[in-house]
Amino acid sequence: MIYNTCKKIKRIEDLYNYLSSDLINELYFKPKKIDKDIINNKLNDSKYIEKFNNTINTYKNLDMVDIITKKINEFELDTSIKLDNYKIYLIIGLDTTTIYSFNYNNEDITVLLLESTNGDIDNLNMLLAHEFTHFVRKQIFKRDIFENSIGERFIVEGIGCNSSREIVPNKEDYKYTIVNEETVNWVKNNIDKIEKHYIGKIDTNELMSDYFYMYADTKKTGLPARTGYVYGYLKVKEYLEKNNLKIRDIIDKNWEDILL
Repeated sequence: MIYNTCKKIKRIEDLYNYLSSDLINELYFKPKKIDKDIINNKLNDSKYIEKFNNTINTYKNLDMVDIITKKINEFELDTSIKLDNYKIYLIIGLDTTTIYSFNYNNEDITVLLLESTNGDIDNLNMLLAHEFTHFVRKQIFKRDIFENSIGERFIVEGIGCNSSREIVPNKEDYKYTIVNEETVNWVKNNIDKIEKHYIGKIDTNELMSDYFYMYADTKKTGLPARTGYVYGYLKVKEYLEKNNLKIRDIIDKNWEDILL
């Protein structure tokens, strides 16, 4: 099921009341721990306004629910896996994140911030491809695939990022891993440091913050923030290429089979 909460937003002037609504508070400000005081700053930020306008102008005449439903159906056909259930809420946020999941009204839901796509259908498709793999793995393994262990998280995100690469090929690696280019280059040149850091702890969640959180203590670890996304992406990409496989071939594999 897909809910488009922003289909009535036509211009920047419509955003203040929308962002001040109870629904957006529950879907965005509370789970992401974002201070509402930044609303006025963003609504006066020319770069944000440009991104908002790009987004609205692209999607205003499109049926977003239909487009996303059809894309999910395509992924299901390609993988031969039918999702039991999913809920995606489309919102306009403040350009602080892309897509995320959390428990809302006792249900697991996903929130996609449309402005993060900047009105680019390729960006939308990459986010959907990434998230679809999460839906599938949660359904198959029936556990918290994000917090169970860093080893599992490496592969969960690596599969997601490579799914984006598969559906929209020929982009730079940082586009698929949703980090900056400098972080991608650092990871490629420091695989040994990343692997040394997790020795003996790969099957625990003790180092989850170090590898995956935006606000990790980078001075303490010596690792740039969110290096786990890039490391997982590179390990899954290597596995796919070595074995001449596609995402549909590994979407249901145990993380140990890919990483260890």
